[in-house]
Amino acid sequence: MNSFEVHIPTHIFFGKEKKAAFFDAVSLRSKQLLLVIGGGSVSKTGYLDEVLAELADRDIKVTLFEGIEPNPVALTIDKAAQLGLEKGVDAVLAFGGGSVMDASKAIAGLIHDRENEIWPFVLGEPRYKTMRGALPVAAIPTTAATASEVTPHAVISNPSVKGKSPVSYPFFKPFASWLNPAFHTSIPAETTRDGASDIFSHVIENYLLGGNDSPLADRYSEGVMETVIETLPLAIAEPGNEAYRGRLLWASTMALNTMQVAGRVPSVFILHNLEHALSGYNHQLAHGRGLAILYPAYFKWLMERDRAVDRLALLGERLFGLDRKNDDETAAEFIAMFEQWLQENGLCHSLTDVDIPEEAFDEIAAYAIRVYGVGKPLNACGEMTASDITEIFRMTLSQGQGEPD
Repeated sequence: MNSFEVHIPTHIFFGKEKKAAFFDAVSLRSKQLLLVIGGGSVSKTGYLDEVLAELADRDIKVTLFEGIEPNPVALTIDKAAQLGLEKGVDAVLAFGGGSVMDASKAIAGLIHDRENEIWPFVLGEPRYKTMRGALPVAAIPTTAATASEVTPHAVISNPSVKGKSPVSYPFFKPFASWLNPAFHTSIPAETTRDGASDIFSHVIENYLLGGNDSPLADRYSEGVMETVIETLPLAIAEPGNEAYRGRLLWASTMALNTMQVAGRVPSVFILHNLEHALSGYNHQLAHGRGLAILYPAYFKWLMERDRAVDRLALLGERLFGLDRKNDDETAAEFIAMFEQWLQENGLCHSLTDVDIPEEAFDEIAAYAIRVYGVGKPLNACGEMTASDITEIFRMTLSQGQGEPD
């Protein structure tokens, strides 16, 4: 096993019975709070009133910022930070999906450093500033997808330059997160599907490229993936079932808390790099959907180059019970079965289905190399060049559209 560090400072409160304990924890860190939400779904469901009542009971003054978009936009984050500065807030509470949580971290950093713009801090173009700190952040996730409730990462979009890049600092990790499955029972099926795809990606990326020397990390990751494979169709069939929602929510949190990579060879999140380039180009593309489109093509691309074939075969054995007599055959069978699972769950599309035209493939691939490879090929157990990325994009064109029955 490789050497590693694990630091998970987030105090997790799971379940609706932990509401009071969570808000008590928030009250210890804030008396003047910036509450950040998305497009207003938490208002329509009545969940926002519940949260505001808990904050009022603890004499916490609240400034509300509404309007964080999916794939949070830099200019919106800048506006929220300016509001927080004007109101003198001392902490930020994110109440929403991954985009709201990511945006809240960036907002907390801008307020702490008294800065006006987030884009100069992101990876790539033009990164020329470093953050010194952030206000305390707490989170209430309303989707099971990104695990932003426990991570140090925020992914920011800038449609004006067709850019999407992360900014990450240890001080971005939320100090407390309330995971309440009851808040997830109103999530649309489409969002549930996209979120499940995102959860899956967080464990499979390093599983494939991280080597064979950390079997405990393998079993951990397989448990997350198996939970997603089994639970997604159940949650789609019974969206109001809190038990199914809780399984996906906990899988999401556990998929990106560093335990999934402990002891493995460090590796790049290739699929994330490619998908961020895609949804940077098309700001309306959901991250999880873009990942789902890439899975089969990327797996086949790896097989064609004799990379990670043993790991793909291991997944076939562990997730689908395949007989692993020949790794090439088992890996190919796994890819076929996984593609069938995507199809059955409405996640099998091509890039042209989501308004990424074929003539843009070269431009998007060049962006991925320029920003995520810093001008050099990406490392996917060997080089992945811009032409390789374009090839993967083209391979998606043969994939069928997957609308559920």
